Amino acid sequence: MLVIIYPTGTKRSIHLNHFIVEAEKADPDCRVITTDEFVNTHLDTWPSDTVFIIRVGSHYINDILPTLTKIWHDGKYTVFPNVPAIKNCVRKSYFYELCKQNNIKIPDTIAFNTDGPDWRSYDFTKFGECVIKPSIGSLGSGIYFLNPEQVPDKIESILYEGDEFYEDGCDVIVQKRIKNKKNIPESIRVFCFNGEPTCSITLSNISDLQDKAGSNLKVDPSILYDENGNVLDAIGNDLEFDTVSNLNKGGIAGPYFADEKLKDICRKICKMTGIEFTTIDFVQDENDEYYCLEANIAPHLYRGFIIYNGKINHPRMIFEHVLDKKHKGSIIL
Repeated sequence: MLVIIYPTGTKRSIHLNHFIVEAEKADPDCRVITTDEFVNTHLDTWPSDTVFIIRVGSHYINDILPTLTKIWHDGKYTVFPNVPAIKNCVRKSYFYELCKQNNIKIPDTIAFNTDGPDWRSYDFTKFGECVIKPSIGSLGSGIYFLNPEQVPDKIESILYEGDEFYEDGCDVIVQKRIKNKKNIPESIRVFCFNGEPTCSITLSNISDLQDKAGSNLKVDPSILYDENGNVLDAIGNDLEFDTVSNLNKGGIAGPYFADEKLKDICRKICKMTGIEFTTIDFVQDENDEYYCLEANIAPHLYRGFIIYNGKINHPRMIFEHVLDKKHKGSIIL
């Protein structure tokens, strides 16, 4: 039985509904539950053939990660994507270490927390313009663009005065800001299934594109509530043009055709993390070199579906995979 887990407070958006429709085709008895329902349900109540499909991004995954870890160690149920792969991807500081070990280019990066290293004595001028971001996903929020001399004070403020996007042991990531030839905020997102790239899109953030784009290529503003009516998050309401290319900040999706070099990089990342399905985000510099930013554990799939006119149906691919016992497990095995 398929059980799809999504964040408590999230409305049934077109992205989630697109995923669920394909799940119901594959398994008419599938269940769709929130993270709260998942944590509060005794594990023994689930049938032995249950497959938990995670539609919870890194912003909320820690709410259920202890339960997922127990399931994984017990070996009674299937979790997709697999738990070790989720852990390899969810914390950016650890993911970047994996990239370095596997010769995957990332922007010059260093992580800070209250235990160090000493940000007051660190020479940020070698980065040039800097980006500060949380080590745990924040839906495009909590990202700051600063000159090198401003960085120490900002780290101090985040760690000791508080910042809502850097809670629960979240590290402060400082990176060199990578700028492309067009000098606009634009990233490349490559969809990968079972270790192979399937399609790619660009995410570009300039106000002209936001004005021209159709609604299926951008985020419609929405507010997420918990079951008591408290506001959890505001998605797509605080647009910040010419900053991050995240869709929630005004980014617009478009088609992109990855070259073999980029595809090979993606294959290496899938193998090193062990993740069965992901989207991997990159930026390019002025020399068209690729720098990896992250591998997403539960990306939106509807825009890729729309952009390529339904020819690439990732939800269907996922469900056919997890319901076929011959293909269970991680690609890293």
